[in-house]
Amino acid sequence: MKPERLIEDLTLVPLPAWWENPWVLLAIPVLSGIAAYLVRRWWLGRPTAPAPGSPTPAAPLPDEAFLARLAELRARRAAWVPHPFAVEASDILRGYLEARFGFAVRFQTSREFLGAAATDTRLSGDRQAALAGFLGACDGIKFARAEATEPSMLALLDAAEGFIRQCAGSQTHGPGGGRP
Repeated sequence: MKPERLIEDLTLVPLPAWWENPWVLLAIPVLSGIAAYLVRRWWLGRPTAPAPGSPTPAAPLPDEAFLARLAELRARRAAWVPHPFAVEASDILRGYLEARFGFAVRFQTSREFLGAAATDTRLSGDRQAALAGFLGACDGIKFARAEATEPSMLALLDAAEGFIRQCAGSQTHGPGGGRP
């Protein structure tokens, strides 16, 4: 293509013969109208968020799910190896704290979490002490390769289960509301 013939080369492509048919010209607005009607009907029929003043339904608390995970871990007692056991037990309780109270505990060290939890009113002093003992024991097994016997691992499971049951019996809930 030469620059001096640029305008001459830019010709319109001829339209196909069916395009000039009056039925096609009538069908285009009809089909567009039907499509617009269906989109509007879908848009108005979709579920909407509740009104700001209406009560939100309480989400089920995660207590039973995490207690079931602890029971599964307890059932695999014959296959316990200290390090993976401590990782899984710690992950279960950390997941519970995240689901129940909204803490971002999975991405914090135990020391960071316990420092932040010290100022939180949802965890009483005895719960904070129980968490400190549990997380400290798990960290000792995970990172310091501390001695972990079967009775000490059972004690860790009992402590995690007791903590969850204690929280399940209380009326303090996370940001989602919880039970009345």
